[in-house]
Formats: sequence, structure tokens, C-alpha cells
Amino acid sequence: MDMQGEDISGEDILPLLHKPGGQQLHDALIGASFYRDDPDVLAKIVSLDLRSRAVRLQFADGRSRSVPFTSGYVLLTPSLVTAISSLHTPEDEALDRMRQKIAAFGFRSKIEDDDLPGLLSAIEAAQAYRLPWREERFEGLRLSRKYGSPREETKLLTAWLEGAGDPPPGDLVIALVSALRESGRPVEALARTDLVTRKAHGLDREETRILVTQRGALWLDRYELEHDPEYLDRARQCAKRSWAIQPSEECSMVYRRIDTFER
Repeated sequence: MDMQGEDISGEDILPLLHKPGGQQLHDALIGASFYRDDPDVLAKIVSLDLRSRAVRLQFADGRSRSVPFTSGYVLLTPSLVTAISSLHTPEDEALDRMRQKIAAFGFRSKIEDDDLPGLLSAIEAAQAYRLPWREERFEGLRLSRKYGSPREETKLLTAWLEGAGDPPPGDLVIALVSALRESGRPVEALARTDLVTRKAHGLDREETRILVTQRGALWLDRYELEHDPEYLDRARQCAKRSWAIQPSEECSMVYRRIDTFER
């Protein structure tokens, strides 16, 4: 929990209020300054109901209003810092350090405590350019998608692949192609699908089907931008290859897009 700044979020304070000794913190909050969107629009905390999680505010013009405590920020005072510090355990400090490392990598969402070790492990593997075990990377990707965006997922996958051998694991390439496409980088995504054109690609049948289908969709994305008929032909070849392995809804979508462009 960062107490180096001038304020602290109600969301960060709330769990501490439920700890033994939380009454001291509750008492220190009464009379403290609270704001929501604009730190220049301050109100005084009159009361705080832990059951409803609502804080009663008194504004400078005499108005009063109740709002969710977690919707704003409290300006720190010496008594608040003392009360918060007394409730902050070594375990809390360890969790805070994890959150800081995760935030430094690019994740901005609030991470649930139980998910911190798994996500941090994925990040540390990426920072070391180390390929995690299959189960570990599945968990890392799940958490990345839960708390991040395709940008963070791309960053993880790219670093993991730096630590992979050749040919790279098919599941990673498939995930990276998807993340690159979703983050608006179709040219890079298409280049990653070149793996499927190699003789020694190391892919099983299902991975081949998925990757070649992705390749077909990406050729169509490129056709939309450049309108080169050759890209339609390449997309059709990919669709045929994918369908020959096993029909799928994803491949049907590629065929439908080809039909739409040819009308």
C-alpha cells in the first residue's frame, strides 16, 4: 500500500477497517478530507457505515451527501498514516511488493490476492526470457487475460518465446498471433503464422488447423487494407488446408468472409 503520496483510495482502506484494531482507523477517518474525481473538490467525512460501505460527506457550501467509500480518495494525515501502519502486516507488505512489480510490467487492474503469485511468476519468467512449463503458462495467460489487455499478453508471450527452442511451442504461437491481431498488429501476427509453412514446424494436427485458420483470417485482414486479389487466394488456400484437417466454425467464418469480398 503506497503511503508516500498525499492520498489513499477508499478501496485500499476498506479491508483494513475489518481487521482487529480497525476502530482506531475508523476514528481517524472522521473529519478527514475526501474527494471523488477532483482533488480540488474536498468534503469532510462525517460518518462511515461499514455494513453499507457508505461514507457521509459534508461539503464546504453546507451540502451533505452519502457516497460509496470505495468511490473516492482520502487525504492522508499523520493520524491516518499511524492507524494504517499499525494494521499493515508483513504479509500485506509482501502482497504490496507483488502488486508493484506487476504494475511495473504494465498491468493496471486491481489483482485479487490469490492471483498475485501466479501472475508474478509469469512476469518473472518473461523478464528472465524463460519458457514456463505448459501448465504454468496456461495459468499465466489466464491471469493475463483476466487482468490485462492483449498488449500485456503480447509482452508476456514474446518474452517467453525468446526462451523457447526451435520450433517454438504451438500453443504459444497461436496465443501470440491472437494477441497481436487483437492489439492491432496484423502484419506482425501474419509473420508469426509463417511457422505453419515450414516442414519442421513441430505442430500437431489441431495446432496446425488453428494456426492455418488464423493465417487465412489475417490474409483477409490484409486484403481489406490493400485489396490485392492475391491475398484472397492465399486466404482460400489456408481455408482449404484447415477444412481438410477438420471442419470448424472458425474456418467457416473465413470462407464466409471470402464470399463477402468476392460479391
